[in-house]
Parts: sequence; C-alpha cells; structure tokens
Amino acid sequence: MISVATKDPFLIIRTILGIISIVAFIRPAWPQVSGVVTDHITGIPISDALVTLQTTSTRAKTSQDGRFNLSDATGTDMVIVGAKQGYYNHSIVVTAPADTVVILLQPVPQDNNTDYEPINPNVCRKCHPSQYLQWAGSPMAKAGINTWLYDIYSGDGTVGGIGGFVYKRDSEYAASNPASECGACHQPEPWMANPFTPIDPVNQISTGATHGISCEVCHKMARIDVDKPNYPGIYPGVVTMTRPDSGSHQVEYGVLGDSDFDLSPSVMRSSYQPQLTAEVCAACHQDKNDPDEDGDFEAANGIISEPTYLEWLASPYGDPTSPLYATCVDCHMPSYGVTTVCQGDYDPPIRNPETIRSHRIEGTTPTFLENAVTMTVRGRVVGNTIETKIFILNDKTGHHVPDGVTIRNMILLVEAWRSRDGLPLTNIGTQVVDELGGVGNPDQGYYAGLPGKLFAKVNHDSRGHGPTFFTDATGIQWDNRIPALATDSTFYVFEIPNNTDTYHIRARLIYRRAFRFLVDAKSWTEDGHGTPLEDVQAPYFGHLMEEEEWISKPEVIEIPELFQVYQNYPNPFNSVTTIRYDLSEDAQTVLIIYNSLGQEVRTLVNEYQVAGHKSVSWNGRNNSGKEVSSGTYIYRVQTRDKIQRMKMSRVR
Repeated sequence: MISVATKDPFLIIRTILGIISIVAFIRPAWPQVSGVVTDHITGIPISDALVTLQTTSTRAKTSQDGRFNLSDATGTDMVIVGAKQGYYNHSIVVTAPADTVVILLQPVPQDNNTDYEPINPNVCRKCHPSQYLQWAGSPMAKAGINTWLYDIYSGDGTVGGIGGFVYKRDSEYAASNPASECGACHQPEPWMANPFTPIDPVNQISTGATHGISCEVCHKMARIDVDKPNYPGIYPGVVTMTRPDSGSHQVEYGVLGDSDFDLSPSVMRSSYQPQLTAEVCAACHQDKNDPDEDGDFEAANGIISEPTYLEWLASPYGDPTSPLYATCVDCHMPSYGVTTVCQGDYDPPIRNPETIRSHRIEGTTPTFLENAVTMTVRGRVVGNTIETKIFILNDKTGHHVPDGVTIRNMILLVEAWRSRDGLPLTNIGTQVVDELGGVGNPDQGYYAGLPGKLFAKVNHDSRGHGPTFFTDATGIQWDNRIPALATDSTFYVFEIPNNTDTYHIRARLIYRRAFRFLVDAKSWTEDGHGTPLEDVQAPYFGHLMEEEEWISKPEVIEIPELFQVYQNYPNPFNSVTTIRYDLSEDAQTVLIIYNSLGQEVRTLVNEYQVAGHKSVSWNGRNNSGKEVSSGTYIYRVQTRDKIQRMKMSRVR
C-alpha cells in the first residue's frame, strides 16, 4: 500500500505503472480474430462450423450463434477459412486484431444427376500426380477387376474359378437376387448410375468398372448415414453422393477443413467432409447380409460379413477421448513427407506433411501384417514334459485380427524339438489346428491337427453347414478372432526324453488370404490382383506375421510365467489414464491406487480374472467419487503370489 503521506511523486508513478503492468499480465487474452459464420443465402448463423488459420492448428468451432474466437491468430494478411459439412469452404484475408469478421458459407447444391459421369482419375492426375500413382497401384484401383471377385460371383475370373463356391450357381439367392450387391463396393461407378445391377461380365468390363474405387467415389460422398452402417457399399439412401447437374459448380469433399480452392469452380471447389476419415470406409468395410431379402440390412437375422468399422468403433481406437484414438486414415493412409496437396499450376499453401496422406490405402500388406500383434512364448519343464503357453496380444491393430472377408484366416503353429539332434517332441496336449488349416501333408502347407490354433470367423448356412460365404450365412459357427487390445492364450504339452537336455519351442503366426480348401478348389496361385499367392508357397504357405522361440536350460527346472504391469498412459495425466497389465494365468486380481503417503485412494479391480491382457481406466477420482489433487500416485497389481507397483503423476 502507498501511504497517503508519501510525498515522492516518482514513487507514486512507478507504483501505479507497476500495478497496471500486473493487471495487464493477469487479464485474459483477448481474441485476436473473432466474428461470425453465416449461411450465404439465408444469412442465418451456422453453429459447429470449423474456422481455421490456414495450414495451422489454430482453429475453433462456432457457437450456437455462429460466433468464433481465434485468440492465437496474430499477424497480417492471414488466410482464415470457414468450413462446415454441406457447405463449400470459404476463406477471407484479415489482419489482427479483427473482431467483426464475417465468413459467408455457400451450401453445396445436393444434385443427384443420374447422367453424371465421374471424372476420370487421369484428369485428377494433372494436379495430384503423386496421389494418383499411389492410388493406381492400390487394391482400391483394382477392385473392379479383382479375379477372385469374378471366381466367387460367376466362376470365370481364372481358369479354375468354376471350382468351389460360385454365387450364381450355388447360392440360395442366385435366382431371387442374381446381381447380389457386389457392384456396390467393387464397381461403384457403374453401380451409382444403375443401382442393384450385376457387376460387368468379365469379358465386357466397362471403363467405369476398371476404375474400381476411384477418386470421385470417395470425394463425392456428401454424407454417410451412421445409423445404417451395415448396408453394403454405395447403397441408395444410406450413402449420399453429390452428382452435379450440367453447369453446376463441381465439389470435391476432403478432410483438411482449411482448403479454399475455388479458382476453377467448373473443375472443383473444396468442401469439408469429416466422415472421410472413418465413416466413409464403413461403406465397404462394414456390412451384413439380408437373408429375408426385405432390403433391411440392419435386421437382427442378418449376419455381419465385413465387421471392421464397428469393431474399430467399439475399441479405444474409435473413442476420440482415448489416448489411443486413431482413425482409419491415421493407420491406412499415413503421411509420406510432402508439403503440398497439389502439384499443378495452382500455387498451394505449404502444409505440415503429417496432414497430407498417402493414397495407397494399404491393408494386408507385409508392413501391416508384420506389425499387427505381439507374440510371447513361455515354457517350463515339469517332470518329463514341457508345458508351453503362447500369448498373442493384438496391440497394434485397431480392430480384430484377422479381419475383412470371412475367408481370411490366421494360423498359429507350435513346434518342439531337442536342440542337440533336432528330435521332434511328441505333442500330448489337445490344442491343435482346425481342419480349415488344410488336411494333408504338412510339408505342403496342410496344417490341420498340428499343435497350434486357427483364427477365423466361420459362418454356416441354413442347413448348418460351414464355412459358407456371407451371402448365404444364417449363423456363426464360431469366431475366435482376437479383438483390439485383447490377448489370446493357448496351452501346449510336449513329452521329453529327460529334463537334462536343452529343448526348443518355436511359435509361428501365419496369415492366409483364404481357407486352404477354397484355394485348392479354385486352383488359385495368385491373389485377386495378380500377385503370387503366398498361401501356396513354401516355406510358410502364408505370410509369416510373427515368429518367437523359447529355449529350455538344463539347470533351470522352471521358467517363470509372464506377469507384467505396464506404465500407465498418458503419464502425467489430467482427466483419464489407462493402466495395462498381463496375467499369465487365471487369478484373483487386485488393482489399487495409493497416494504418496501409502493411503488407499481407489480400488479399480478386485475380482477373479482370466489370463490375458487387461486394460483399466482411472478417472482421477477416489472411492467416494471425489477428484484427487495433483501429485504422485502408486498403483499396485497383485495376484496370489505376484505383486508389481508403478508410479504415475496427475496434473490438474
């Protein structure tokens, strides 16, 4: 305080200036750029519109009254872009501070011109050469000429295609629904023009069909009805396509939200479509069949064939609040190092390369298959046997493995031998590969009956026979695929001559594109895109995903089993964190959070749990439901004879 008796005027001035500077320091930051987003035609404010300082992470969403604030937008001649699904993107140039900014968004005309001919991908190539070349080599570009598609539909894709199941010959629905819905995913350009028609005859494939899933198929999707994810492909009324009338402005939907290209409206104008990161993928990677043929693919009696989207959505990877959140695009369309979207005459803005995605859209390629799961082998010598447990943790895939069409499968093979002379050990356990692994000579890839396990989703038809193709499925015989973040555990016992020698246990996880009986029936030696088929090639007769070994030591009678507690993530955390741990065997399990004084804060788990990978979230609240303060906490995981502790920090 300044005494009223103070006579020094300089002291008074310095003190007042100090107070002003403190007030200035502690006052909240005022928005540098603020304003409103409105509909260009009606003048009505638009809520939930995205407003972005172009090529930056400085962005905000408009409130109910259409207003926005960009407090971090500072500088001159800044490009500010407004975007909302259903509207063309629009940009303005401003210099901060500016508090009366008005961004007008023009609705995209939702034309549905049945005569519209999708733009040839070669036209897109002129401005997007790298994306075009990536797409041209992808399964998406080849979907319409996939030989396996024709072998299964009409039996004429390859020389031996008439063998095994052929829809037009063998399906219960061949007469009543001869077209099926194959074209909705594999040949969407002709399907959009004439829905519910068959795929083109194999010797008369149209130009549109040869484009497969082309640029315009994805970038003309205006909206996906998320309440109907199980309808197949580009299904009318579920997937809304924008097909412009003659003379209308073109539109190309994208996910950047700050693209403002409209220099050539007859060529393209940008429009924000956030569903392109995941929901669009559901159109062809999530569907059911329709056994009663009433056009309702969401009915309870339908059997899901492609389950990928809903599996992702139900996992932490599909939860935007989870630290593991990742969209389909994040994994299957990674960045590739360029800084501009367009390489044409247009001078595009320079972007963070992480925001520009590859259009190869890879799935079951070696990169993904070999980084899908983590396999652990544990063993112990017990008398004249070796007991082995194999753990397969689906820790790198945002959905089940294996996934996709129901002929795909995965085989775990477990081998055991004496180290000094290679003497094979006799399997005396009961866990063996199912017949779908192939009945015959193991040296030719027929693995049925060997120690191991086959993973697949197996459907049955109306007579109870399986496996059957999804078109004819009326039920699921069994489905033992591994969900995201889950662990599969199998147990094996091998007889040994003595417990003084050294022994090897080797586990191999092998991916196959089809059941072996179907491969043999159709004499497939290539996949549907003309690549040599690994399913019939030595040494693995499939693609080797994982290989792990365990070696016994004569002086060690027992190897401890897997019990592992992992560091929580995120750490430090603010609102929610996740604790993960592995149990090697079924056990009563207790997970308790303690504060730094050793006092119990929260009991998260106190139950009997089966072996496998576990994941538990903590929301920072104690047993009474009250939020705890910032600080260091300890979590302890305890079973009957094992305890592990880890530290974590909360910052509020």
